[in-house]
Amino acid sequence: MSGVSYRNIRCDIANYTVSVLIVDDDDNILELTSEILRTLGYDVLTARSALEALAILRSNPQLSILFTDIQMPHMGGEELAEIASAVRPDIRVIFTSGCGLPRTAAPFLQKPYKAADLVRVLASQPPPTLRSCL
Repeated sequence: MSGVSYRNIRCDIANYTVSVLIVDDDDNILELTSEILRTLGYDVLTARSALEALAILRSNPQLSILFTDIQMPHMGGEELAEIASAVRPDIRVIFTSGCGLPRTAAPFLQKPYKAADLVRVLASQPPPTLRSCL
């Protein structure tokens, strides 16, 4: 894992709690991803749909990262990200998918992914208050 270490992530969390909303309609992925991020010290909320995610975003102003699957029933992750960015312009969006790429240049993580890949994509663009720690 070049350039990224678990120790750097833990240092960042000690100075600032990073809150992540994970959105995926696959319960296994949702559970595994949230477990990995909680182990690393992230504050994690989860949603199984875009509509559930929007409700969580509106009621949790501390959220700083939206980590969302692209393809979900009813509303996909890209539409969710557009609405989330309009409601919360400061939120970072990271997409994930097993069968497609995002239309935008936002950070992307191909499924299936490993814990090291997840750490790398989250650390690649930390919120402005954390950039000095990396």
